[in-house]
Amino acid sequence: MKIYICKDYKNARWRKKIAGDEKLSLAFARLCVCDYIGRRIDRVNLKFDRAKYGKPFIKKISRKDGGRIDRVLHFSLSHSGDMLICAVARYNIGADCQLTNIKDINICKKIAARFYSPQELLLLDGLTELNYIDKFFEIWAKKEAYVKYTGKGLSEGLSSFSVAGKPCCVMADVYFTRVAPELSGVYIYICCGIENKDKLRVYYIK
Repeated sequence: MKIYICKDYKNARWRKKIAGDEKLSLAFARLCVCDYIGRRIDRVNLKFDRAKYGKPFIKKISRKDGGRIDRVLHFSLSHSGDMLICAVARYNIGADCQLTNIKDINICKKIAARFYSPQELLLLDGLTELNYIDKFFEIWAKKEAYVKYTGKGLSEGLSSFSVAGKPCCVMADVYFTRVAPELSGVYIYICCGIENKDKLRVYYIK
């Protein structure tokens, strides 16, 4: 499992290689998938498909010289502010990044009241203003990573499950890993099967 982080996608060098009007997020996914399989982006064709709830994945990879690489790959995209991330693996994953760009605790509380579970609200209750805002974004990143993992999106109902426990598992077989904690002002989380929790490598793309 690899996660690719572009801290400033608006000024990234890789954007110059985008062909025509290809969607930015799709171009980034192609770039990351090709790096993952060790192939040049101009030498392979990627066939995208969608799972039951509409989550995209790579169904087939073929070489432009006629050969085929039999490998199904999963990926998960997220962006916040100028940051864009993509996680790639041979198994199901979900990834999310959240810049802590809300400084008003009252706004955070209104969002939490609507989307957070009773357990999560209890955890937030009593925290200082700064700690509340930080924990608010940590929980939000985990919840988004989880609904991307399941593939159900917001239809999952964000208040229907809790990521407040320790270890941070929604279910016994689901694990959350924080990525690049050294980056200030941002929470990046990956959700995957607990058997794959130690198989993460981080790459930065400019």
